Amino acid sequence: MSDAPGRRWPLKRSTTIVLACLLLILWTAVAGQWADKGCRFVPDSYALVIGHGTPDRTEGCESEPGGPQYTDNYQG
Repeated sequence: MSDAPGRRWPLKRSTTIVLACLLLILWTAVAGQWADKGCRFVPDSYALVIGHGTPDRTEGCESEPGGPQYTDNYQG
């Protein structure tokens, strides 16, 4: 790995690793909220975090053939 002048990562490697771990923990916590609303934890809950953020009162997953599907009319 060469250190070209002017092209350095602004954070130390250890700081980057800690921040990545904290982000993964936060992502998992929010994905857990989707799992509580009937969504499969992996991969659906993680994908819904990216697409929808935290679930609203009316969002969740309902049982469908082939697995739970997202709905914005959740009655859970």
